[in-house]
Amino acid sequence: MSLKMPITKSKIRNHFHYSFWKYLVLIAIALFGWNLIYTSTRYQSPDNLKVEFYAEAGAIGGKDLQALADQIHTEIMPEMEEVTASTITYDQTYGDMQLTVWVSAAQGDVYLLSGTRFKSLASNGALMDLQPYIDNGTLDVDGLDLSKGYYTDTETGKKTLVGIPTDHLPGLADYGLITNDGVLCVLVNNGNDAYSMKFLNYLLTHMRTSDSTALAAAPSPESSSPATTTVP
Repeated sequence: MSLKMPITKSKIRNHFHYSFWKYLVLIAIALFGWNLIYTSTRYQSPDNLKVEFYAEAGAIGGKDLQALADQIHTEIMPEMEEVTASTITYDQTYGDMQLTVWVSAAQGDVYLLSGTRFKSLASNGALMDLQPYIDNGTLDVDGLDLSKGYYTDTETGKKTLVGIPTDHLPGLADYGLITNDGVLCVLVNNGNDAYSMKFLNYLLTHMRTSDSTALAAAPSPESSSPATTTVP
């Protein structure tokens, strides 16, 4: 003889009270599996048809950075399938972890880094020599101080220009990015040298003034209006 155990509201409440975590685990596993399937099967643009910009943000974090990437995409490289921009977190430990993962995976093309992180990548041979692109006119560095962008090999003593300091590019601050002690650079294995340099040059030529500087320099309506003479 079998005993029937009726399902009551009390039993259902008790079941979920003691077993809810099992459902949470199942949901998490399902979401992870779906994300894994999606990321592994979705179309990804080849390296030569995309440009990725990774930038170190200040304490307030990056803002409107993808809007800048979209603008560059539209204006000078519409033939690219993707032009994206992401921030490297301000937190030192987590930011270093992000950078290590991205560089190890050859992810990203143009980087904006603090002086310390820039020197770390330069010492590991991860950055491109920019001098040839300056010599052939691809990069316009006229008026910029390049001294902080050189790396000196400790064994050979050879100096190589692998970065462009951002001290004189205040427009980057309009997007919440670092300018003081910042350096722009390009990964040596980026897979898209030509468009990485076009992206970099856009920053070099368009970030020399900021919105706040432009507003401060603009004449007031009173000063810009023509003078009038009162005739008695």
